[in-house]
Amino acid sequence: MSSRQQKIRLLTRTTRGRAAAASFLASLSEALGEPIEASALVSLPESDALLEVFRNGYERAFGGEQVGHRAFCRAPEARRVFQVTDCLADQTAGERVFLLAKLRTDCGAVVVDISLLLRHAASVISFDGDSLSAMSMGRTQGLLIDHNPDDIEQTYEVAVWGDRWSPLARACDSQDLT
Repeated sequence: MSSRQQKIRLLTRTTRGRAAAASFLASLSEALGEPIEASALVSLPESDALLEVFRNGYERAFGGEQVGHRAFCRAPEARRVFQVTDCLADQTAGERVFLLAKLRTDCGAVVVDISLLLRHAASVISFDGDSLSAMSMGRTQGLLIDHNPDDIEQTYEVAVWGDRWSPLARACDSQDLT
């Protein structure tokens, strides 16, 4: 794609994002139970770069190049997923993260408090279609909760990477969470 075509594509996405931003933020605010302002949105070029870093972090962690914790749960074990997110919310309180919402990539990533995000994980998964994707502001830690309702063996995937979040997730997942 030529430079001119890339600029046109970005302009088109920016225009669509502006038109959808109010609805997107209203839906996200409802999912999080707190108002999210337009100032929390990240520019599209930066959001695209964040998404690339996120995907690379996931691949490195579960390709064995980086520290990671990954667990799969069946539908009857869904409670475990949300107990882990609640535990992680306690462990990472006050940290700001990038939420990478895939349903509205034209709006860009959103900067939110990780505790708020994790305490409302089920609502965010519902809001975004089937997943929750977040990355630390330093771009070194990542979290993916993927909901696959058609897969009875791996209905949920919880993937956490990075030298801080991964050990916390492992500790949260190893607790007696019944």
